[in-house]
Amino acid sequence: MIETNLLAQFAAFADAGTLTRAAEKLHTSQPALTRAMKKLELELGVPLFVRSKNHLELTETGRYAVPYAKRVLQENLDFCSRIRSYDRSLHTLSIGYCAPVPQTVLTPIINILFEGMTLSVDMKDDAAFAENLRNRTYQLAVTHKIPDGDDLLAKKCGSEKLYLSILPSDPLAFYPEVHLQDLDGRPILLFSQIGFWMEITRHKTPNTRYLLQVQRDSFLELAQNSDYPFFVSSYFMRRGEAIPGRINLPLVDEECQTDYYLVCLKNEARRYEPLFRQIDERTIH
Repeated sequence: MIETNLLAQFAAFADAGTLTRAAEKLHTSQPALTRAMKKLELELGVPLFVRSKNHLELTETGRYAVPYAKRVLQENLDFCSRIRSYDRSLHTLSIGYCAPVPQTVLTPIINILFEGMTLSVDMKDDAAFAENLRNRTYQLAVTHKIPDGDDLLAKKCGSEKLYLSILPSDPLAFYPEVHLQDLDGRPILLFSQIGFWMEITRHKTPNTRYLLQVQRDSFLELAQNSDYPFFVSSYFMRRGEAIPGRINLPLVDEECQTDYYLVCLKNEARRYEPLFRQIDERTIH
């Protein structure tokens, strides 16, 4: 069995072209590298180098061996990465959330059902969530569309609708409902961590100046003490958490109302069966 460090030094020499550059790259001495190359030849039982005074060159066999050595090194890295990733998956649940409300609702449920597991949470647009499940970046995901693929299990776990929160003095206060295009060109206060909602709102308001707030506390303070309009979720409105003194108008664009789906790989459905049994289409509402 060839030691991987010998293959790594062999590949480094092939890339560098000289013992001097390879030794510098590997932070070792030329004599040590020379001994390593001799050891590799002895273990293989074939000549890999043509030697002359102060010079080392690959033979035809040596050149043939280079891509195979690199392939073995890459497979070794892949092996280590996959095993470590699998071990983490036994102790960690990685979840992709497409929006903050599903995270707010489902995280406490998951914590109870999978007590002792560490939760690793990601919040972003869900365009790549299906692939992230397949490559085991996530074990669970919440999407705003049913993902494609017969290898995925998806169950509706709720819905959400966006409203616009404005002051009674705002010109839009006279309207019973608004469209996103009605906001185009106006400054809007916006919390930055809103997942897929970010792309949807910006797509129809290209001329709007969004005042992004990274910290939720800062966002709430500005929402309570400024004249800026901002978006509010039906989830928080139903719970009486809307900021008083404001009017909340429904946004009637089709994109401003969405369903949510809890998703996992079908071959892991048994592991997450308790969670799928507990949620239904009104878990998030």
